[in-house]
Amino acid sequence: MIQKLWFYFFLFSLSVSGQENKKLALIFSNYPENLSSIGLANRIANDFSSDKERAKAAFFWVANTIKYNLFAYKDPKAKVIGFSYFNEEDKRKKISAIQDSIVQHTLETKKAVCEGYARTLSKIYTHLKLENIVVKGFVRNSIHDIGKQQKMSNHIWNIVKIDNEWKIVDATWAAGSVSNGTWKQTYDDYYYDIPRNHYLKTHFPENSRWKFGNKISKAEFYNQPIYSSEFLKTNFELIQPIYGIVKKSKTKEFTLKIKNLTPIESVFYAISTSKYAQKPDITYKNNVSYIKIKSFKKSNYLFLLMNNQVYLEFKLM
Repeated sequence: MIQKLWFYFFLFSLSVSGQENKKLALIFSNYPENLSSIGLANRIANDFSSDKERAKAAFFWVANTIKYNLFAYKDPKAKVIGFSYFNEEDKRKKISAIQDSIVQHTLETKKAVCEGYARTLSKIYTHLKLENIVVKGFVRNSIHDIGKQQKMSNHIWNIVKIDNEWKIVDATWAAGSVSNGTWKQTYDDYYYDIPRNHYLKTHFPENSRWKFGNKISKAEFYNQPIYSSEFLKTNFELIQPIYGIVKKSKTKEFTLKIKNLTPIESVFYAISTSKYAQKPDITYKNNVSYIKIKSFKKSNYLFLLMNNQVYLEFKLM
């Protein structure tokens, strides 16, 4: 009964979220195409009454209006901005001017990489008098990143204070994703107010303050499986394996253990040496599912699929 009640609650939550997003889209459809950051903030302040509503509205506008500039992401020259300065005050002013130019360019072209999304959202939040932080850090973009720890940060997102509580938001990842070398704009509400218990499964900040007390190291972050937002939206919990690299031993099979998975879910797995997904043997006991993975010895990658979507990704070594 508890599992059924949770399932109905999850569907109800999705329905409410969908209705809120339709309302936001309708309001924004009447906004002028070319708005400055302060002009946009003024419109949002007028149309929404609470800080909570305004923060979500600004996030929704940025994520749904700005398209990801995949060309700029792939061009290393586009990421380098050099300048000279006389003292710290001069440095601060020039950095501020560069950040303002990024926001202006983002709003004019409606295109950006992660810094454009984060700086623009931060600017709008500041105009709305919402305390916020632009956070630099690390993300893993694909299965190839598992176990490959990077030295330099590769992503930027935001943290905004609403009703005296910090909320983690990532407008870039909410805006869409890359599939087969092409960016697709598909809004994902999960990345507004990312749950703290899932935060470090996908994001790792440079400044340890924004880990909110979690002790996970950068090496541990990189050694995790790849979690999709579809998995993280559920109450499923991966119990085994907790590492993203699965050692191929002499055994012909290994078992994934997932808590709260129910028989109503359609579960398959795919490996890199097969064109077709396979149905695993699943045993359910004490609210834990035991998913047996077979015939993986010659493969390098494993994907767990639920309801026709990839939920988890592992490297096989």
